[in-house]
Amino acid sequence: MASSEGLRIDIRFALAGDGPRCAEIFLHGRRKAFSWQPEDRFGLDDYYDCVDGEEVLVAEVEGDVVGFVSIDAPERFIHNLFIDPAWRGRGIGSALLREALSLLQGSAQLACAARNAAARAFYEHNGWTPVPGGHRDAADPLVMYRKSAV
Repeated sequence: MASSEGLRIDIRFALAGDGPRCAEIFLHGRRKAFSWQPEDRFGLDDYYDCVDGEEVLVAEVEGDVVGFVSIDAPERFIHNLFIDPAWRGRGIGSALLREALSLLQGSAQLACAARNAAARAFYEHNGWTPVPGGHRDAADPLVMYRKSAV
């Protein structure tokens, strides 16, 4: 699959050997996305707990894993989407979202921290619509989004 800037992005199901690279992307991505949290709140092992029981797709560019998305298929929920910071802004997140939605073959939901303005803008740019009923955790409220497959 080619991105809007002609970058060749290969998306496939994750293999066990992709875990360490995905964990690294997840750790750095969460520290940036949740910058108001102490850095030591997040660890490499969090990735394995957060994707347990989910489908994980990875994006590769020139054989290197540069991002991933995890999907809770029974719940029709896209749980995690993280891209290596060096590869952001090149269409990789959009490609992973399209593939995840295609895999779910219908509508899906995801949640985003209300404070994460960059992620919210990204989802809305990709056609995701905020819906009422976000989680009202006083410390970190979430915005729920929904989109139907094209």
